[in-house]
Amino acid sequence: MLNIKSIRPVYTRLITTADKYKADQLDGLIIDPKKAEGRYKEYQKVVRVGSSVREVSVGDTILIDPSRYMKRKFSDNSLREDFVDNPIISIDIPTVTMDGVDYFMIEERDIAYIIEDSEEVPDPKPSKIVMPKQPKFVAN
Repeated sequence: MLNIKSIRPVYTRLITTADKYKADQLDGLIIDPKKAEGRYKEYQKVVRVGSSVREVSVGDTILIDPSRYMKRKFSDNSLREDFVDNPIISIDIPTVTMDGVDYFMIEERDIAYIIEDSEEVPDPKPSKIVMPKQPKFVAN
């Protein structure tokens, strides 16, 4: 087995964190399903860049455009371009493990934008969905 300590991406590839939401980052019992514990965050930090990357630097916070990594379920007699009737079943962003930590390996073109300035603020319209820690089923 090979324990990779460091990777240098080539050309327009770059490596970002693969941070997920944690329980302590959620607002009490009201949980936005997009920010559920264990789901990847929308934004990630750039850790390494390839030699031909122009717009992004190490340390930048970016939003990944996942459209290229979406896997769809295609029904019989559907066109592969018909996205309306072919739902997304998963998003598979390539990952690499360095020193026991998972990172995303993406192309520069997969970045929607670079976040130049931001601050964490509470959601003014939190979701009404409540997800208990232990699911309970009630049968009559």
